[in-house]
Amino acid sequence: MDKKFKKLFFYVMRWQLSTPILYLVLACLPYDNLTKTVIANFIGALVFFPVDEIIFKK
Repeated sequence: MDKKFKKLFFYVMRWQLSTPILYLVLACLPYDNLTKTVIANFIGALVFFPVDEIIFKK
C-alpha cells in the first residue's frame, strides 16, 4: 500500500471514529446546537490529538 494512501486511510478512519463523540454530545447536552457542536469538537480534539500525532509522525 502506498505510504500516502495508508496515512490518508488511517486519517479517514480516525475522522469517522469522531462521529460517535459528536452524536453523544449533541444528543445528551441541553444547550443550543452551536454550543453543543463546539463542546463536541473540543472533546474530540482532546481525545484524538494523540492519535493524530501518531498518524502524522509516520
